[in-house]
Amino acid sequence: MKRWKSLLFILACLSQISCAALLTEQEYVLIDRPVSEKATFNGEIYSLPESASIRKVVLLGSGKIRNIEIHVRDKRNQWEPVKKVPGGIEFPFEISLIAETDAIKIIKHAMTGAGRIETVQFYTVADKGN
Repeated sequence: MKRWKSLLFILACLSQISCAALLTEQEYVLIDRPVSEKATFNGEIYSLPESASIRKVVLLGSGKIRNIEIHVRDKRNQWEPVKKVPGGIEFPFEISLIAETDAIKIIKHAMTGAGRIETVQFYTVADKGN
């Protein structure tokens, strides 16, 4: 019985610590590397020269677009869906995610007006030690 009480106490402490870490505001830093763009049959691929720890992607553009899907490339070079945006978006548009990747793919199922993505920025979390 004493083991269970100790285990529950430890779990309660860990959950409190992890919740506090999740609720602290993150400071994002732009990954200052060139982003290349490649048009494919089923979307646009925006990629970095090497893999990085991505926490946020910002889409910059003009007009309004709607009904898009965001995918990230995993370590096996497979595309994993991370976000579906069925409604319309206006720029700038932020996408929060947690991924170790070198590329995202944006699939546009329908467009409204003359909206277009002009730039994609990748962000990571700032190192608190510096």
